[in-house]
Amino acid sequence: MSQAISRLLALFEGTHHHQDMSQLAALYEEIEGETTRFKGEFSIACPPGCGTCCEHFNPDITALEASLVAAYLLLEESKRPLLERLYREGVDEGPCPLYDKENPCHCTVYEVRPLICRLFGAAASLTKSGEAVFRQCKYNTEGTMPALLTFDKPVATLQSYSYALRSLDGRGVDLLSSQVRMMAEQLQFLISLLGSGDDDNPLAS
Repeated sequence: MSQAISRLLALFEGTHHHQDMSQLAALYEEIEGETTRFKGEFSIACPPGCGTCCEHFNPDITALEASLVAAYLLLEESKRPLLERLYREGVDEGPCPLYDKENPCHCTVYEVRPLICRLFGAAASLTKSGEAVFRQCKYNTEGTMPALLTFDKPVATLQSYSYALRSLDGRGVDLLSSQVRMMAEQLQFLISLLGSGDDDNPLAS
């Protein structure tokens, strides 16, 4: 589990958000283990420093996923400008609004990134006939992953983890920018009650 998620869970302990966030964190941890094994076993890797997929994709995410992202942006002082940008510009179209082309790491919320960002290019997908396949990312021109794989054993798939996520949060999905703005508004007051500005704040660095 990332340090950022551990700190968020510590802060929200005792609130109704804690259980939901804990379940999401456990799912993310399972995904990290599965995708690491999957990529290692089948020699799948993105080119160093690549973030091209994020330049063409503003993901749909659940409110629960957005709650982790929103809390992270609210509580990490260096991330506040990103949240202010979401409010100021809306950024409901175009690339992911949390992608930074100039930053070598690109993703500004990597520790709390949503499910699709954890699985894209790191898991198989199911065909209409229910077969698990892996297809090379269309932006990958360096040959750092196989062009096509089929499997004769169970593997992690985008769909299976999407179903697992929906079982935790059945409120539907919306664009990341919209969901994060909505959850930030809901969490802001709660965080103020939890003493986010006090010296004993678990997220204080």
